[in-house]
Amino acid sequence: MSKQTGRRKAVFTEGSTMRHVIVMTSTAAIGMMAIFFVDAVTLFYISKLNDPAQTAAVGRASYVIGFLIALTVGMMIGSSVVIAKSIGQEKEELARRYAGSALVGVVVLGTVFAGVLLYLTDWFLASLGATGASLGHAQTYLMIILPGMPFMAIGMVSMGILRAWGAAKQSMYITLAGSVLTATLDPIFIFVFGLEITGAAIVSLIARLSFAVLGLYLVLIANNMVSWSPIRQILRDLWEMAKFGVPAMATNLAAPVGLFFVAQKVSEYGDAAIAGQAVVDRLVPLAFGVIFALSGAVGPIIGQNYGAGLLHRSRQGLIDGLKFNAGYVLFAWAVLYFARNFIIDVYSATDDMALMITLFCTIAAAAFMFNGFLFVTNAAFNNLGKPLWATGFNWARQTIGVVPFILVGAMWGDLTGIAYGTVLGSIPFAFVAIYVALGLIKQLEAEAGIKPQ
Repeated sequence: MSKQTGRRKAVFTEGSTMRHVIVMTSTAAIGMMAIFFVDAVTLFYISKLNDPAQTAAVGRASYVIGFLIALTVGMMIGSSVVIAKSIGQEKEELARRYAGSALVGVVVLGTVFAGVLLYLTDWFLASLGATGASLGHAQTYLMIILPGMPFMAIGMVSMGILRAWGAAKQSMYITLAGSVLTATLDPIFIFVFGLEITGAAIVSLIARLSFAVLGLYLVLIANNMVSWSPIRQILRDLWEMAKFGVPAMATNLAAPVGLFFVAQKVSEYGDAAIAGQAVVDRLVPLAFGVIFALSGAVGPIIGQNYGAGLLHRSRQGLIDGLKFNAGYVLFAWAVLYFARNFIIDVYSATDDMALMITLFCTIAAAAFMFNGFLFVTNAAFNNLGKPLWATGFNWARQTIGVVPFILVGAMWGDLTGIAYGTVLGSIPFAFVAIYVALGLIKQLEAEAGIKPQ
């Protein structure tokens, strides 16, 4: 999308909703999977140092970083919801104003959140059983990366602004640029400079800076999608975005909380098991990054059509998102199953580290069928004015659907039981959420006097 001064079109209100789902999801997923692919490569390089303490340290650190990423995604969702709805209502200047306020807000909040996590780093690592050399490596890694997270937040909110306008390809470029930098610099810093895990952290910091620089260029200069307001107006806009953003942040925090519970249980089986879980955590976004991207892709489609009063298209966008999720998860699960031994060899995994990879590829990956359904319905709730419903479903899934299932699973079958518990705990929440989301659209149509199509 080139720089424009005239009115842009609410692109999702016309054409095939499935086509919009596919285009938005694939472009978002390419960028997302690119950065996580390099993250997996980084862990590969670290694993080749033949130091389980460093491999486990990267794994433990990722759970801490996951909390900040979840908060950032919540800020991105809060801004993109109001921007997409404004676009659907043909209020371009309002959308640009919201974008400017969102960027100001994310700088402040991102800095505060990063500071809080820096303060709590030792507590988090102790909760994950980090001791000795593994603790020291994880502390070093986080002390370098966390100060750069506000820059990643700027880049992610910029991505949300671009997606709200339908500029999916440009959104993808932000993460692709960071991926190229990481892939190029990682082996140099880790091996050539001999910095090992410290080098990996420095490269990650550089990549996060690139997110902010390119993101701001695209939304400020290339596309003129942002306008600035006085402080009082910014505060009012942030309050409006907070109605969606705060529940979205709470919603997204549920996932790292659930992962944290799982990691705590896995850590009881030692560094080899947590190292295997670290590999799994890198495989998840590689294999299912498309599903993570799906939620962010479906949201603007539902939001624009809701803003335009086209609720039948919002419903179809939801249904198409669910269909896309089912087809993709079956494909990805099959690939993981047949590639499991190759993955074990790549990471030189043995014993419980190899077992964790095998369990994910054969059993635990199935949970993403139901997690994906929940992601799509979350997008519907966030964009149809019921963000707290998404929060409720996510927290129920990541607490009631995780803790008792993995505890019972561990008592029944140790690490294997944890894998089965992960899948079983995801099923009921997904189907209830689908039923409620479809009912919400039907209710909104009735309130608007629209006959269901």
